[in-house]
This record gives sequence, structure tokens and C-alpha cells, in this order.
Amino acid sequence: MRKEINKSFKYLFLFFLVVFCAVKIQAQSLPISSYGVWDRGGIITNFSDPNVDFVKGIEATASWEDIELVKGSFNFSSLQTEIDKAVANNVLIRLSVELGPDSPLWIYDDDTNPNNNPYPQVQKVTTSGGNDKAYWPIYPEYLSQTYQDYLWIFLNQFSNFLRNQPQEKFSKIAFVQVKTGCTGDEIPYKGNVDNPIYAIPDNAWYNFRKLVFGKYKLYFNDVPDKKIVLTFNDVDPSDPNEVYAWNWLNANIDPAIGFGIKGGAFNRGHHLSGEQSYKNSLYSYLVNPKTSLKLFSASEMDQTVFDPYFQICPDLSYYWAALAGLNVGLSTNNLNANSMEYVLSHPSATETFRMFTRYAQQVYPATATTVFSIFHDGLNAEDTNRFPEGDYGQKRMDNQARYQAICNAPIYYNRGARMDDLYAATQGQVYQRANQTGLNDAGWEISEGNIERFFTQINPNETSIGLFRVRGAITTSSSKYDRFARSFENASGKNTMYFKFDPEVFTNTIPTSLKFKIIWLDKTAGSTWSFRYKSSTALQQNAIQVTGIGDNTWKEVNFTITDAVIDRSGVNGSDFTLVNTDNRDDIFNGIEVGIVRGSIPTLPVKVSSFDAKLSSLGVLLDWDTNSETINDYFEILRSAEDKNFTSIYKTPGAGNSSSLLKY
Repeated sequence: MRKEINKSFKYLFLFFLVVFCAVKIQAQSLPISSYGVWDRGGIITNFSDPNVDFVKGIEATASWEDIELVKGSFNFSSLQTEIDKAVANNVLIRLSVELGPDSPLWIYDDDTNPNNNPYPQVQKVTTSGGNDKAYWPIYPEYLSQTYQDYLWIFLNQFSNFLRNQPQEKFSKIAFVQVKTGCTGDEIPYKGNVDNPIYAIPDNAWYNFRKLVFGKYKLYFNDVPDKKIVLTFNDVDPSDPNEVYAWNWLNANIDPAIGFGIKGGAFNRGHHLSGEQSYKNSLYSYLVNPKTSLKLFSASEMDQTVFDPYFQICPDLSYYWAALAGLNVGLSTNNLNANSMEYVLSHPSATETFRMFTRYAQQVYPATATTVFSIFHDGLNAEDTNRFPEGDYGQKRMDNQARYQAICNAPIYYNRGARMDDLYAATQGQVYQRANQTGLNDAGWEISEGNIERFFTQINPNETSIGLFRVRGAITTSSSKYDRFARSFENASGKNTMYFKFDPEVFTNTIPTSLKFKIIWLDKTAGSTWSFRYKSSTALQQNAIQVTGIGDNTWKEVNFTITDAVIDRSGVNGSDFTLVNTDNRDDIFNGIEVGIVRGSIPTLPVKVSSFDAKLSSLGVLLDWDTNSETINDYFEILRSAEDKNFTSIYKTPGAGNSSSLLKY
């Protein structure tokens, strides 16, 4: 019998595709439920307070000097107190010990005569100038065998202290941060070494770091039980000065344990140099990873919050810094004491970091409970496709004229783009955070487009325009939404923005409820816009129609869709559209979607085999079913171009059957 694929089997075929394409979601080295904001300053004392439910863990550190004040006598009581606090509050804790300039004084020789030492000692190394720190008057000889021998003993004791915790306490230890030099900066000295014999060449320092990595691995990973995850700083595969560390970790750390990395410093500001390249090198390992590598990232907020650039508008700075962290895949954002105090005393900042925790936990699209698209445009001067050298000047990080030319171009100037501190744009992010005095809308390798996760605006620059300083100059009283936005532009025909889910969002489930939140600026009285979607009954169903009153304030619109058809079959492959329904241009900050999932309905026919053979009559199709439930018929459809199908054959089904049937 000559048969073509029937209607029922067509759906079964799609179902099998779903099964084979399903994403395997691996266990993480740090539980995803603990991704989000952590308290590194000890501000929160009662984690049962619902106002701090977005805070997922605490941080504790102690110096080697305080722990081993006397040689061979170890006192970890300060860390024990913090572990007990984590247990009492049912939160996780990250731990670290400070080495280098925080080494105990007993390791140092007070003179240059090694023959009068009570035990082997090391010489004191002093620094001056540069970034010298008065609170660190001396440093050890890192490369001396004596220093390293004492260090290995100490690290072993640190491991034993943690691994000897009773299970209910040990279970709260999330990870240990590996530090090799000055705090977590992973350099041997602050300032310039006074005696050049103690200067350490880069390669020698890299080798020392790898040696320390190996000891941490030995004491914390290569143990029979109670293995502890480690996290490492200065590990960026795109940085030629850090790729050695990335390669070492990938070659030596057990993938079953995994490891963490410091997530850069991009959670401390926005439009910082190098953000785009950092994201390109690591984001795919951190968000929806396709490799077996278990990786997370952790970074902290430091004293940047007191610097001029951040203080222009703290509420706005915290918001865009949190989004910048999410943009590079940051897993945990550890707030210092000053930041946590500000956040808990300012409702808008509280919501910012509640948002961070909510968004950071969306690692895999197939299980995401929230997806988002926050609107942003960054004028990346490194991009010669968007900013040709012939129009904007030579592509060089130190070319101030190029940044200025980009922002002076009418297409960007008229949308609010400005350069407040040209010199800062030519510098790295460390300088920018400490010294930048204004806001820059062009920069070097800054983030270019929207900040999104699993919900994407399609062709944003072709269907909308990016805005900067939306309601004028940024001041301390500005809204956090004033920094960037996107708008319709009726004059150029940009009246519809298109959006789609990541194709894996509904791989294993269907949406039963989609709760939308849209932040928009009510600028013009009588201005109207709508949000539309495909339903089972209409290709362009209105979810909501909004009319402005023109009070020039940012507003939140919430609505729920329960009948959406998600198949990217709309214009430009979209699932949803934001539509300008008059000739006035509306302005938006972004869209968040909360997802409630349902199971894919069980298919009524189970096919046990399917066979297609070419014969002189055409294609011979045979299939067997193991069971059928209320199956009326099989219909054979044929198409020459995989688009327009015509029915060529129909055969009755069995109705209900639980036995093997052949067709």
C-alpha cells in the first residue's frame, strides 16, 4: 500500500524531535537556588526577615596573621562564628583566608643574618610609590621555599578545619576562594618593590599561582570525602595574561566538582571598558552551558560606590551595575556593608537587587521561571562595522576624537548621547571606577545592545531607537530608568518591536501562564500603544492597550496571558509585538516575563516502528502502533517544498487499542 505521512504521525514525529533535542540540565558546582545577592559585610543578622529574602548567602574571611599568631598554633574561631551564623540562618557561606602581606610576623627575619634565626625565616619585602598601601608595610618572599613550606602547612590546617565540621555545618560551606597574593587581586605587591632582587617576573608569578592552585586542589578537592568547591580570580580565557590560569584549571580540576571564577568587576558600574569581550569569552560557560564544565562566577561590590562616577546617582548606578553583572553571566553579587545598608534603606535599590537574584537564577531556558529584555544601546567605538573609521576616525582605544565624533553624530546626539569624561573612555575599568567624573555613552568594548536572557528583541536597532539620558541630564534625583531606553520612531516607520523566546524555553513544557511586566515612560497625553501575541484564535491578539496621561513618569504595566501560542511564526520570527497605535513615539525601559509551565499533553498514538522504502510505485510507508486512544484516522500529507502539504491518502485508525497493529 502506498502511503504518505499521516496527520497523527506528523505530531508524533515532532514529539520525537522534542525528546531528542531536550536539554540535559547538569548539576552545578554551586546550587542555582543560591545564585543572587550575598552579604559580605555582616549587615544582615536575621535572614527570616522577608525584606531580605533575596539575600542567599554570607561571606567570611580571616587573615593568616590572625589565625596563626604564634607559629604552629591555629585559631579559626572567627570563621567558626560565621559558619555557625550561616547554620542558624539556613544560608550558605563562602570563605577565604588572606595571605601575602597578611602573613604572620613570625615568618620574617628581623635582620639579614640567617644564622641567628630560631627557625627558618624569610626576608621582609617593602614597597613604595605606585599603589602602595600603608596598612601593608611588608610582604613575604613568595618564591622562597621557606615561605611556601609554611603556607602549605597553613592551607592544610584550613582545609582540616572546614572538613572536620559536623555535616550539618559542613553542608553550609558553598565554596572557598583561592587567594595567592594581595587580597583577591592576585598580584604579589601593591606599589613598587624597593629592593629589585625581590621583584617577581610575570612568568615566575604565574608559576607560583599555579603552585598554590595545586595545593588548594590537593587539600580541598583531592580528598576522600567532604570535597570543597574552589573559586579563582583572574581567570579569563580571552586575556593573554590570564589564559594560563584558565588552561590550568580546565586541565586539572575534576569536572565532577567544577569551580568558580571571579566574574570580573563589571557589577561595579556600567559602560566599563572591556565588558563586551569579557562577556564573549565566558558567558556561554555560565548561562545555558553546552559543555560538561561546571562553572559559576562570583564578584563583590567594593568601595567604588563612594567614587564620583557612582555617586552621580547612586540608585541609577546600582541598577545598571546589577544589570551589567547579569550581562556577563554573574552568579553571585556580594554586597559590602555600605552597599547592603544603602540597598536595605532604599526601596528602589531593594527591588534592584531582588531583581538581580530573580534574574541570576535563570541559568537554563528549559526551566526558567523569569525571562527578560532590558533596553539599552551602547556605542562601542571598537566596532568598525557600526562606526566606520572613514566616518568616525581611527579605531584606537586612546583616540578621544573617535568617541566624541560618535556621540556628536546627529543620529546619536539627538537621542541624548554625550561624553562627559573623554579621557576616562580611553582607560581601563579600574581607572574608570575610581576616577571617572561623568557618564559616557560611547566607550571601548562596552556592552552594545539590550541586556537579555531567553527573551530577545529581534533586530532592535532596525525596529526601534536607543535613547540616552532619557529625561535630560542625570542628577542624584534621576530615576534609575532614565539612563537608557528604547523608543518607537514613527517618522522612520519604526512602529513595531518584535520579541521571541529562546527556542529552548518550551522544549519540555508548554506555557500555562505568562505574566508580563513592562516599564514605560508616560510622556505624552493621549499617546497609545499595545502589546500583541498569537493565540489559538487570532494571529494578532491584543493583550493590553495603553493610553498615556502625559505626566512624564515611569510606570509599570502588568498583565497575564494564558492562551499564547509560542512558535515564532510571527513577522521576523516573533512570538510577541509591541505596537505603536498612533503617530506619537512611546518610550520603554524593558519587559520581564514570569513563566508558569504545564506538561506537554500525552500523545494519543504510540508508534513502535516506522519504515519508508522506495519502490517502482513510489514510496512505500509501513508503521506499527503499540497503542491508540480515540484515534479516528491516519492522514497522509505530501509536499514538494516542506511548506504547502496536500492530502493524498487517509486510512481509519483503531479508535482505542492496546495491542500491536500494523499499517
